[in-house]
Amino acid sequence: MPLNPGLFHGIRLIGSHVFLVVVALLLAPRAQGSEAPPTLDRQVDALFAGSVHSDTPGAAVLVARNGKIAFEKGYGLANVDASTPITCDTRFRIGSITKQFTAAAVLRLAEQGRLRIDDPLSRFVPDWPRGNQVTLRHLLTHSSGIHNFTAKPGFAVHVREPISLEKLVASFKNDPYDFNPGEKYSYSNSGYVLLGWIIEKVSGESYETYLRKTFFEPLGMKDTGVYPSGGGLPKEALGYSFENGAIHRAVDWDMSNVATAGEIYSTAHDLFRWNEALFSQKVISARSMHDAFTVGVLKDDDPTHPQDTGYGLGWTIDRLNGAREISHGGELAGFGSYLLRLPDYNLTVVVLLNCVPQQPGLQQWVLARQIARLALGRELPQEAKPKIAANISAADLQAIVGQYNMGNGLTMSVTVESGHVFVQTAGRKRFEIFPESDRDFFVESGAAQATFVRNANSQVVKAILKQAGDRIDAPKIAGK
Repeated sequence: MPLNPGLFHGIRLIGSHVFLVVVALLLAPRAQGSEAPPTLDRQVDALFAGSVHSDTPGAAVLVARNGKIAFEKGYGLANVDASTPITCDTRFRIGSITKQFTAAAVLRLAEQGRLRIDDPLSRFVPDWPRGNQVTLRHLLTHSSGIHNFTAKPGFAVHVREPISLEKLVASFKNDPYDFNPGEKYSYSNSGYVLLGWIIEKVSGESYETYLRKTFFEPLGMKDTGVYPSGGGLPKEALGYSFENGAIHRAVDWDMSNVATAGEIYSTAHDLFRWNEALFSQKVISARSMHDAFTVGVLKDDDPTHPQDTGYGLGWTIDRLNGAREISHGGELAGFGSYLLRLPDYNLTVVVLLNCVPQQPGLQQWVLARQIARLALGRELPQEAKPKIAANISAADLQAIVGQYNMGNGLTMSVTVESGHVFVQTAGRKRFEIFPESDRDFFVESGAAQATFVRNANSQVVKAILKQAGDRIDAPKIAGK
């Protein structure tokens, strides 16, 4: 499952190796004469050159433009012991990219009138605690408040053992809510497991059968499906981990433990087929796509300042150099994935890894975005750097001072000293954030942003923290 918290949690690492390689490529002095600039394949090769070798796990990479593959290549080995090379037809476990298949299935059922996105959970699971307050939309947008079962202590202890969907649902049914439904965003695999269970109830078919008959077979996705309990697939990548400077076999999860939140396997070629079909309206309708790619307004959001980044219905909505990005990532022991689309450029990028924890410099979300920039070159505008606003009043700065609840026991402290704003979380060094307006602040690198939301009485009620499409809603703690 993806690592969502980002810079403000101090967990996500920036791919500095990748960044330096790309900068070196772009800034290296060119020889005199008529030497051509580096081709895309040479540029992408350089991203992997220092980390993937002939005897290590690696990656499958695919780039497509206007429906045609512009670049595809495998790096490293799918099976190290057998020296099996990775290709774009190698089957990888894709983790949370599964969520867009689950969301598409729910949206297709809604188009058929078999359910509604705003139906309460209690319509399908009558005895679910507070089920009349939770809607399918809440589940899709990670705003239900239902606790994320993969974050529970001890989850990793039993991941090798198979579990039925019913028992998995029962394992978190009576957990206390993290917050009231619709109140905030908090990534939860539990919501997508419930959605899979609902798909089965409404369709009368297993999740696997419904996806195969509705999507995979009609779209020619012959190398995509639900990973079999007990494991074992032809043409599959094995999962590895890079720890303490060495590569080892990763813990082999039985994928039933994440079920319809993360159990699908696929290939770079099939994910390309999926994205082309999706954006050609062969998967869901234009209206459903609009809903899926729109970030919802949560409780205490300011409707006069709609967010254009965050989470839609199964897809992450972000900006890359100002261009709209529709994407999703996945991560579990041994496997990392990222599927990116820049709709304004009809560009798809797929990056699939079979080593997590990753080899140095191989964060899948960083690679996918760097490759998108390389593929478009000068067509894509330069990353716009936020500008520091000089007219923010002392009163506006003072209004954001306080403590903010980031969830999972983490608190963010905001202080102001001599007109400068500082942020600190427990156990982390404090850092300065800079005002772009009286509500929007950014870190010096521009990699993360904080938006302070005011209510109708102009009181700051929460902070929205964002990085690379991730969003954390952090309510301001009263009296602090």
